[in-house]
Amino acid sequence: MQHGIAPRAFNFDDVVQKIGILRDSFHGLGLPVIYSQHTGVPYEYMSVANVAFLKRRGLDPKAGFMNEGSKEWQIIEQLRPADEDLVLRKSTASFFVGTMLEQMLRNRGVDTLVLAGVSTEGGIEGTARHSSYLGFQTTVVEDAVGSFDKEAHEKALWLMRRMFDVRLAGSVVSNIG
Repeated sequence: MQHGIAPRAFNFDDVVQKIGILRDSFHGLGLPVIYSQHTGVPYEYMSVANVAFLKRRGLDPKAGFMNEGSKEWQIIEQLRPADEDLVLRKSTASFFVGTMLEQMLRNRGVDTLVLAGVSTEGGIEGTARHSSYLGFQTTVVEDAVGSFDKEAHEKALWLMRRMFDVRLAGSVVSNIG
């Protein structure tokens, strides 16, 4: 939920509200809340695939995207992490690639992930797939994910409903703990 991505979601206000409810519920139960913070890499170190992706999105790879410390890199004020929350930097759509997330979850005894954020067809779907490949139970919170592309959002949810547990925030909150 960073400035460079989240506010462009067509359903931004609803997503922020639902994530806030989820976060507060998890905090109340002492469950971990982990943020991914997409961090760009210098152009010279970008993969060919990353350069092509940025160009398809109309972005100049040489100008950088989500550069550490920039305004776009910051997590939005409404969902700023609490002291007890964990923030891990990532540079791919999957939260698992290049991070210690899997090891940290296993160390904590976590076997279920609840995913929320932007973008549905990017980081959410990428992380959901990777999570399930690693053997984690994966829940995608349908009304707590968003995208700047409504059609891609809806198609991604359609597909993920066939692969993962996809629920509304209210159902997740009433079934945790």
